[in-house]
Amino acid sequence: MVFGCRDPEGTSEWQVELSASQSRLKARRKQKEKAGGLGEQPALDVNQAAEPQNVPHAPKLDQAAAPKAPDAENVPPKQRFNLARASEALFNGRSSLNLPVAIWTTGGVLWFLAFIFGVHSVTYNPVEGLDKEVGFYWSISWTVGEMAVLPLFLILVSELLTFWKEERLPSLAVTKTSIEANNSWEQKVGSFSFSYWAIFIICFLGIFFIQWYGIYLRPLLESNSENPMVDWILVTISRPEIMSISEAIFVSMFAFLYSGMIYWFYFIGLLLLYTLANDFYRIYINPELQPNEIYQRKMRANGTKIMTGIFRCVVLGILLATCIKVNAAYLISDGETILDWLIGDALTALGVNSDGWSWLEQNPSPFFTSFLLTFITCFVFFACFAQIYWVLDGCFPSKEGQSLKGNSQVQRLVSQVKALWFKMVSVVVLLAVNFMVVGKFYGFSILLFGSVVISAYSLLWRTRAPEEKLKQAHELN
Repeated sequence: MVFGCRDPEGTSEWQVELSASQSRLKARRKQKEKAGGLGEQPALDVNQAAEPQNVPHAPKLDQAAAPKAPDAENVPPKQRFNLARASEALFNGRSSLNLPVAIWTTGGVLWFLAFIFGVHSVTYNPVEGLDKEVGFYWSISWTVGEMAVLPLFLILVSELLTFWKEERLPSLAVTKTSIEANNSWEQKVGSFSFSYWAIFIICFLGIFFIQWYGIYLRPLLESNSENPMVDWILVTISRPEIMSISEAIFVSMFAFLYSGMIYWFYFIGLLLLYTLANDFYRIYINPELQPNEIYQRKMRANGTKIMTGIFRCVVLGILLATCIKVNAAYLISDGETILDWLIGDALTALGVNSDGWSWLEQNPSPFFTSFLLTFITCFVFFACFAQIYWVLDGCFPSKEGQSLKGNSQVQRLVSQVKALWFKMVSVVVLLAVNFMVVGKFYGFSILLFGSVVISAYSLLWRTRAPEEKLKQAHELN
C-alpha cells in the first residue's frame, strides 16, 4: 500500500511484481538444491580459501586446486543432443535474422547457378505457335514465396516466441497456477520431441529425396518430357543445348535440398506456434485463478498479442502455398508469361478479351504439395484459435462487467475486441478459398488480387487499439 500510494491499481501491480520475484527466487533455490547440496559449498570454499593464508609455505598448485575439487565432483553430465531444443534455438529472438539470412544465402547461390547455366530466363515450345517462358526468375514460388514471404514468416515467429518467453514467468506468478515454476519452456518444447524428428525425416527424406527422385531425377535420366510439368530445370529435356543432363541433375538436387531446408524451418515454426498457444492455454485455464483486474487485463493483452502474431504467420503461410500453386498452374497453362496469363484471365472475365486460356497435358505435382501446406497451416491456426479463444471468451472481469454494464461505449469496445477474432477467421477462410479456386474458372486472378490486398492490410492491423480504449473508458468511469 505504501509503494502503491494507496492506489488500488498501483497496489495490485506491486503485488504482481512481488509474486513474480518470489517465484523466481523459489525456482533458483530449487535448482540449487537439485544441483547437489550447493548450500554447503560456500562454507567449504571459504575454509579452503583461508587455508593457504595460514600456511605461508603451501605450494601455489595446491592453493589453486583445493577450492576446485568439490566443484569437479558436482559437474553435471554432458547433455545429449536434443533435436527439439536445437530446433527451437534457431528461432532465438535476439538473432531473428539468422534463419532469413540462411535462406537468402542459399537461395542466392541457387539464383547464381540458374544464371550461370542459362536457365534464369528460358523459353520452350510446348505446342506449335506458343513460346512459353519458364525461366527461374519468372517463377514466383522460388522468388517471391521463398525469398520474401517465408523470411517474414520466420521473423514473426521469432519475435512472438521471444515475447512469450519473457511473459511466461510473470504469467505463472500472476495466475498463481498450479504449474510448477521448474516446468520451463525448454521442457515444454522437449515434450514434442517426436514431432520434431518426424518433421526432420519428412522434410529431408520425403520432400528432398523422394520428390526429387520422382519429379526430376527419373524424368531427366529417362529424357521423358510427356507427363512432367516443364519448369526451369526440366526444360533441359526439350532444349538440351541450354544445359546438360548431368548439370540439370546437380542443380535439381541442390534446389530440392534447399526446399527441404526451408520447409523444415517452416514446419518447425508452425509447431512452435502450436506449442506457444498450448502453453498459454495450460497456464491461464487453471480453475484456481483469482479473477482480479490485473490478472484479466494481462491475460487479455497476452492472448490478443499471441493470437494476432499467429494470425499474421498463418496469412504468410497461406500466401506461400498460393505462390506455389499459382506458379504450377501457369506452367501447365498456355500463357506465354505469368503476367500475361493473369492479366489475360482478368480481361477474359471482364469481357474485354474473348480468347481464354487452356491447359497443357502435363502433371502438376506441386498442386498436391501446396494443398498439404495450406491444410496443415489452417489446421494449426484453428487449433491455436480454439485454445486461446476458450481462455479469452470470459476474459472480461466480472467486476468490470458489473460496474460498466450500463456504459454503452464499453460494450461497443468489447464488441470490437470480439469482432477482431471474427475478422481473423474470415481472412483465413478467404485465403483458403482463394487457394482452392486458383485456375478453376476465368477471373480467378481478380479474387487472387483482392486476397493479396486484404492480406497485406490484415498484416498491418493495430489490434491493441480496442484494448487501450477499453482501459481508458474503465478509468474514466
